[in-house]
Amino acid sequence: MSAPVILTSENAIASDTFGSSIAGFISALPDAYMKRWISDLYFRVKRDRNNLPIRVPYGLAKVQASLKRVGIESTIVDPKSLKYFIGPETKILGIYTMDGLGLSYGSGITYWIIKLAGLPYTGIPYISRSFLDIFDDPTLKKYKDQIKIVVGGPAVWQLIDTDYDKKLNLTLAYEGEFEIEGPPLIKNILAGNQVPQRYLATRPVPVSEIPPIITPANGGLVEVTRGCGRGCKFCTPTLSGMIRSIPFETIEKEIKLNLERGKVNHIGLHSDEFFRYGAKGIDPDPEKVTELVKRAYRLVKSYGDYNLSTDFTTAAVVVQNPKLVAEVSQYMNEGNHRNFIEMGIETGSPKMIEAWMPGKVLPFKAQQYPEIVEEAIGTLNDNGWVVVGTMIVNLPNETEQDIMLNLELLDRLKNYRVITFPLPFIPMGALRHRNFTVLDKMLEDPLRGEFIAKALYQAFEEANRDRKMVSEGMDNPFAAIIVERLINIFTTYLTRKYSKQIENYVQNKGSVTIY
Repeated sequence: MSAPVILTSENAIASDTFGSSIAGFISALPDAYMKRWISDLYFRVKRDRNNLPIRVPYGLAKVQASLKRVGIESTIVDPKSLKYFIGPETKILGIYTMDGLGLSYGSGITYWIIKLAGLPYTGIPYISRSFLDIFDDPTLKKYKDQIKIVVGGPAVWQLIDTDYDKKLNLTLAYEGEFEIEGPPLIKNILAGNQVPQRYLATRPVPVSEIPPIITPANGGLVEVTRGCGRGCKFCTPTLSGMIRSIPFETIEKEIKLNLERGKVNHIGLHSDEFFRYGAKGIDPDPEKVTELVKRAYRLVKSYGDYNLSTDFTTAAVVVQNPKLVAEVSQYMNEGNHRNFIEMGIETGSPKMIEAWMPGKVLPFKAQQYPEIVEEAIGTLNDNGWVVVGTMIVNLPNETEQDIMLNLELLDRLKNYRVITFPLPFIPMGALRHRNFTVLDKMLEDPLRGEFIAKALYQAFEEANRDRKMVSEGMDNPFAAIIVERLINIFTTYLTRKYSKQIENYVQNKGSVTIY
């Protein structure tokens, strides 16, 4: 069943990990820990009788819909099914990558998790291995002279900045929003015309040009906004400009598609800052947000006792309108149900806020930021949210005083329901092409090492407490039981190891209280 345009992705993200996307975090483990039989089982992809995936990564679904809009038919397949679809008619293979070379935040934090636990780190992240494995596919190699390979997605910058796109002999490395500038490039490739090997789409796409997906998405994902507008200098969504809100007509189509054809029992409303849906600037528009949530809730419930959630917020918007958070939570966290929500805390240092992310705290002042974070997490906890709060280590010009402020904020948060993940600085956005954080050097530095160890200690204490939240969305009861037990075993082991590491750091530094 050869197809002219085939779209695929890393196997790690092609799978929705038994219906629980958050369980896919282990894809950042080095491939030495991911034996073939383990990865084949854990990252399996549900397919129909034609070997097509029932659900696919959301980004791929958007590319497919954008191509169809201009008359280009494409087939989305998981990488282990390429042999069924690549053939004499195939002209283009499009690959979507989340972490092709293991340079993302997730891979960096996993390196710290393993090293601080005293475990060996060998190989490369499994997610990266599953990307590179695509290029070794025997069927792709058989037809390599006729197939043009196009790679896009959040991690394509890794290939461009390291010249790995040339090593892989890519026809095109595409970076940025796809809907307007992407399809003409694909048309040119199909016509046999030359295209630039590297392409950066810098124009934010108007919502009128964003078509609804036509293949169900992993995790029941539905995009409701794009962009942010807060202007953090290290952040990729900054490239997308001011926040744009998707009309409910499109959202409704995608919810129905996910529920009817995707057979999901949960809809995730994806946004870089959900509580600003419908906003024209920094200030939220409560009426627009609550209208969206009520309409989505009624639609989801019309199909059964299914759940609705969202994924991202900032601290500032929560503090700005706690009543809005409470109202939304009545629908998303009804019946004492809890959901995870991500928040980029980034730093406890007002100086770092002012230097690299002044928009993150608006309409408040940078000096208020630590208090804003604590108040926001408290508000979210009170309304049924467990916060996944990330904090960046080694921002440009960061001093020991900034790290001390990070430690102070960490101490203030230890009694809240927050998973405090320390992240290595990744030079993206306006800070692109700066030096990467050297992961080992951060652990060797007593103060930074102490912060990383304490953040991970608190993170895994909370993660153990939340293990049922990870497994409850899984569509395989046996897998849910196994995953929950493994979380308990590993988090218990890791917190014990990190406690000892904290003692070592404190002794070397001679100060901060031991947990």
